[in-house]
Amino acid sequence: MSILATKARLAGLHKQLQSSWAETRSSWSDDKAREFHERYMADLTAEVEKTLVAMDGLEDLMRKVKDECE
Repeated sequence: MSILATKARLAGLHKQLQSSWAETRSSWSDDKAREFHERYMADLTAEVEKTLVAMDGLEDLMRKVKDECE
């Protein structure tokens, strides 16, 4: 699987998770839900976004390595 395909898969799965979380939040809105969001979901979103950017960099690097090897 290529880096771009993996990136697309990660982005899609994260979007699906965000959608499911939004649906869950519509019926779960107490202090524990807010705590869960702050403790897990917010951090996860930030990490996924950083990972997606890093994957772009990896793709560029791999393309350069491939070009130099040919």
